Amino acid sequence: MLRNKSIAFRLSFYILTFTCVTFIAIICYNYLVSQRIILNNVRVSAEHISSATVNKIETVLCSAAKVPQNLASALESTSFTDDELKGLLESVMKNNPEIYGSCIAFEPFTQNKELEYYAPYACRNGDKIDYKNIGNESYQYFYWDWYQIPKELGRPIWTDPYFDEGGGNIVMCTYSVPFYRKEGDKKIFRGIVTVDISLAWLQEMVSKLKIYETGYGFIISRNGTIISYPKKEWIMNESLFSIAEEYSLPDTRMIGREMIKGKSDFIKVGQASSLMNKGWVYYAPLPSNGWSIGIFFPGEELFADMRKLNRTIIVIATIGLALLLTVTVVITRKITSPLGQLADITQKIGSGNFQTVLPAVQGDDEIGRLTKSFDMMQKQLAEYMANLEHTTAAKEKIESELRIAHDIQMSIIPKLFPPFPDRKEFDIYGILESAKSVGGDLYDFFLIDSGHLCVALGDVSGKGVPASLFMAITRTLLRAKALTVKMPQEIISGMNDDLCKDNDMSMFVTFFIGILDINTGRLTYSNGGHNKPYITKKDGTLKILEEIHGLPLGVAECEYTSSEIMMSPGEKLVIYTDGVTEATSTNTELYNEERLEKVLSKTSKENPKVIIGELMVDIRKFTLGAEQSDDITVLIIEYCGPMA
Repeated sequence: MLRNKSIAFRLSFYILTFTCVTFIAIICYNYLVSQRIILNNVRVSAEHISSATVNKIETVLCSAAKVPQNLASALESTSFTDDELKGLLESVMKNNPEIYGSCIAFEPFTQNKELEYYAPYACRNGDKIDYKNIGNESYQYFYWDWYQIPKELGRPIWTDPYFDEGGGNIVMCTYSVPFYRKEGDKKIFRGIVTVDISLAWLQEMVSKLKIYETGYGFIISRNGTIISYPKKEWIMNESLFSIAEEYSLPDTRMIGREMIKGKSDFIKVGQASSLMNKGWVYYAPLPSNGWSIGIFFPGEELFADMRKLNRTIIVIATIGLALLLTVTVVITRKITSPLGQLADITQKIGSGNFQTVLPAVQGDDEIGRLTKSFDMMQKQLAEYMANLEHTTAAKEKIESELRIAHDIQMSIIPKLFPPFPDRKEFDIYGILESAKSVGGDLYDFFLIDSGHLCVALGDVSGKGVPASLFMAITRTLLRAKALTVKMPQEIISGMNDDLCKDNDMSMFVTFFIGILDINTGRLTYSNGGHNKPYITKKDGTLKILEEIHGLPLGVAECEYTSSEIMMSPGEKLVIYTDGVTEATSTNTELYNEERLEKVLSKTSKENPKVIIGELMVDIRKFTLGAEQSDDITVLIIEYCGPMA
């Protein structure tokens, strides 16, 4: 009875746990989905607010920028008297209410040969327009940034915000345009035309942005100086970077770096500080002058309604779970009594006693069907254990035969290097790595006579045992044909004729064969549908042997042609199968010819063994963690020159 109670308790606990986990998962999923929807809506709203604000500011800045450009153009083509200059500036101020002031600052002694300082300036004073020459000993304008920088750069600029003491006497930013006078073939710098924009309207515009209860907008200059911010004492006195340093705020520093780069993004800030509490920030650039606007959305206010809803759901779920637990305990105690006896019997069966007597079946309910299933399981387990021993032995036999087949296959591939230690006219090295126990790639090389070296490499269609058998036949035919004919096209044509006969499985092999005259360096070769080999030069350049002289062997009877090339001492012939260029990384990217060529160019001065070693290291690094999809075979022959 106690055991039955324990089973009922555990079953109730499991059901309750599963239900709790399900409820928690649903609540978490609902929270995440709701949060994502809210953030997407906030991002769209932030983009609209930012775009509208940027457009308003840009409209003012672009409109203001046209004024000094037009004035500069007029000053370059026409000479004006002092009264005419005054009229021009007053006209600019009357027609452009967004401009605080405008100045025409001349180089010393250019407008008036008796005046070193001449910079007529018109600016607003309430509803009036004041006009004065701001140049004097206490305001040497030609040393100010708004004059010096465009003069040196030779192009218009927007300055960073500054307090123009002695000029406009307000916090402003200035758009400066240099103007010149053409004298003969030379352009002579004459001065700077400016317009000043007061930052008061900009700060007022940003301060009116209403983002929930505690959200706000702010603007920084292109070097991070705070231009507009709710804390007035920070404006023009602090930058995002100085604030980040003072309060140890990496989030703020990162945002500042991205903003001065002119980037736009919507990111989370996770640190509470006197600058930005936890929430989200959207920032975007002002294209005209490199400033950047930011909008802060408080996290607490963003998700307040969602959290309130989740709390309500949790309360309702808790009450429901308590009721569910009560009902579950009552029901499970009624249905778990027979399970205690069945549990003891299953322990005996699990220990290997398949002859244990099961309790009598009573009724056709779940417990009865479970007892019948255990009875059937006893019989099937006994039969399975008998079959497993036989299957395991058969599998080990097959694996042993495959290992033997692999050893036999590899025994027909030359593996002793150097193969001809007494021949100094050439150096050769090759490697073959099968994708399975046995594969369909092959390479071979041998001396036809004392003056000619035959090299060959092929790739059989398919993989496994059939491909390995076809590969062995191909290699046998190569050796046989090379004994009777000396030209590569004749060897490959004869091999193709034999492979096409009785080829019921329609297998084929791409094949490259070359015969090197080791006294002259002449390489005669024939390519039957194989990857195009490379000739590597001593200076690292590569030449691709583009010619294809016929179909892959075994496809159809046809005649093959050949080509030839002269190899200079130190040059190398690189032959490979598509297992190299089609080696696949974990993200299904192919190794490709470009990577192969980089390795060959980098290692062109090395010997064949070193080159292949570097190539295999690069391939393994590229495919790290991915299963080898095809056989990898490479053969490199270096022509060293005739014996002295």
